[in-house]
Amino acid sequence: MKFKEVKIPFVLLMFMLLTFACRERASAPLVGTLPIQTITTPKDEAVMVYVPAGEFLMGTSDADIEYYKQIFPLRRIARFDNERPQRTVFVDAFYIDKYEVTNKQYKQFLTETGYKPKHYLDRLPYNAPNLPAVVLEWEDAVAYTVWAGKRLPTEAEWEKAARGTDGRIWPWGNEWDGTKLSGNDGTGLKDGYKETAPVGQFPQGASPYGAHDMAGNLWEWVSDWYDPDYYRTSPPNINPKGPETGDGHVLKGGGWAENLDFTRCANRLGGEPGSLLRGFRCVIDAPPGE
Repeated sequence: MKFKEVKIPFVLLMFMLLTFACRERASAPLVGTLPIQTITTPKDEAVMVYVPAGEFLMGTSDADIEYYKQIFPLRRIARFDNERPQRTVFVDAFYIDKYEVTNKQYKQFLTETGYKPKHYLDRLPYNAPNLPAVVLEWEDAVAYTVWAGKRLPTEAEWEKAARGTDGRIWPWGNEWDGTKLSGNDGTGLKDGYKETAPVGQFPQGASPYGAHDMAGNLWEWVSDWYDPDYYRTSPPNINPKGPETGDGHVLKGGGWAENLDFTRCANRLGGEPGSLLRGFRCVIDAPPGE
């Protein structure tokens, strides 16, 4: 597959793994934003951002839990069990879509292939061209990735792309900021959109690698099956693919209607998602040597 490259100088910065006490965590300095390296894939004209190979902190730590007791005082601690223990995970280099797949892109796929999705919300208020495509069935998302010559990210890839290597809680850092996403913090804050927002409207909330809307807007499908006990059953820490089977597939990132808890990078949901609005973004492996 040939890609149109945007020639941007790329310098790989060294990261420091930060440990946080409950009060220190919110104010600790974060690693600066990386120089963004991108490609554009010809099939769907999607801009993709580069995530280098290396380790990152995946899941929720004991220090996180102490902090969550303060910022989520009504949450039962058991609510975070499916994210524990936190561990160091290595993933190979990859590119991930800068934005969630849009209706314009998804309809191009449908037109070219004649594919009949099981459950795609092609209706108001969700079907404007630049809104993220609401694709409620995992199989309908996978079908698009095959057409585009890509795949869904693994849960580990998605989480690294969202939070970088320093274990931050949200893509932008460790302090909640409702102006940096299409979401709901329970305070009546309005982001200017009735429900979902056009992709890329919150650049201030982008991840360290330049991926947008990884918190809020739509929940996002990943490739892994969901098992609430997976983190506690000694999974592999090099390019983990998730369990062999499970209760549906993992959803990440929260949505426009979710609060600050569910939009955390480490949050994971599975089972029957019910009425939650779901979308997705794609990845491809980086060429050897990058």
